Amino acid sequence: MEEERGKEAEAIRCKKVRSTFLLLNCLFEFYAGITGATFVLFLYSKGLDAMETNFVVATSLIAVFFMEIPAGAMADQIGYVKTTALSGVLMAATNVLFFFGNGMMAFLAAQICLGFACAFESGTLDAWVIDHTSVSESKTVFLKKNKCLSIMMILSGLLGGVIADWFLEGIFLFALISSVCYIGISLAVMPKLEIISTKKEKRSVSEAIAGIRLIIKDSVKYCMKDKKVWNIILFNSILAFAISPVFVFWSPMLHRFEHVNYTIIGFAWVLIRVAMLGGNAVLERVKRRSFLALAITSTFCGISILGLAFLHTFWSLLIGILLFEAFLGVIYPLKETVLNTEISHGNRATVLSFHSMIVSIFNYISMLIMGKLAAWFSIETTWMIGGILLISVGILQWGREIK
Repeated sequence: MEEERGKEAEAIRCKKVRSTFLLLNCLFEFYAGITGATFVLFLYSKGLDAMETNFVVATSLIAVFFMEIPAGAMADQIGYVKTTALSGVLMAATNVLFFFGNGMMAFLAAQICLGFACAFESGTLDAWVIDHTSVSESKTVFLKKNKCLSIMMILSGLLGGVIADWFLEGIFLFALISSVCYIGISLAVMPKLEIISTKKEKRSVSEAIAGIRLIIKDSVKYCMKDKKVWNIILFNSILAFAISPVFVFWSPMLHRFEHVNYTIIGFAWVLIRVAMLGGNAVLERVKRRSFLALAITSTFCGISILGLAFLHTFWSLLIGILLFEAFLGVIYPLKETVLNTEISHGNRATVLSFHSMIVSIFNYISMLIMGKLAAWFSIETTWMIGGILLISVGILQWGREIK
């Protein structure tokens, strides 16, 4: 009888762990959802030009790049609960700076806080739920996480558009409320659900920084031996470079049309998320997931980017953007599958970290260059450059794979 009660209590605890995990993920990602459609428009409303806007957006990427591995080491030192709460505090600081800030320095500080928050959150909640549930349960909850986040991103994106029409800075106020709830739950609920686990080996921050150098050194050696893996990393990096101007400039381009308010931009965000889910669904039906398939899909994605530069009505441009997003729904999981398939098991973690670093660098450089080109010439110019680049690289790789 006592054993059954123990099993029942454990089952209830595990259920609460899963529910808390899902809720915290939704609260953290709420910022991305509610600001996704209108963030760039907010920066434009504060007088920033295309170059300054891209620089602000890119700042969070470089912050994540430098902090991700040291943040993981700090999580080992202070524990999952404190790390989770710290990510919430940084996210709250981000929203406060955007809500009250009115200049470039405040926005850059906000983006640095955002990058640090994402670095501290990255993998922390995943590790926590794995440690405090069974392996089979954690696999199930990860599937639920993706579904919950998809629904949350759609609803919060629509909400963001409606709020922005009422009060543009209000999107950060609602995101701040979400951050405060995130901090409260992490401090009040997470400790009560934890179980005593085996003591883990802790890394110092200096060891983590040394680990970055080791990752780069080992990965370069591995890629020099395995040219196929290096080609995939380079291809994915150029892909990130080519598509970044669409991510940044889609909302300003739609918003320039007459009678298009923030609510309509929010609806467009919803359609974009649905288009990407549609691309995911198409890939699920495709059995062959090869580098050739990635090259072919990327080529057509490049054509869609190039085509955006020549669409001059709201509906034609919106349909073009949705087509682009549908291609990305195929490309994102496909490029991960292709890379993971080619890497040998013993080198996977190291090379994947190196891959993330290189892609982040290309993405950052693209935002700076494309922002400057948009300021000098036009947004359409950046789309033409990105499209032509992706078409060229896609066709080149297409030919190599056929040979």
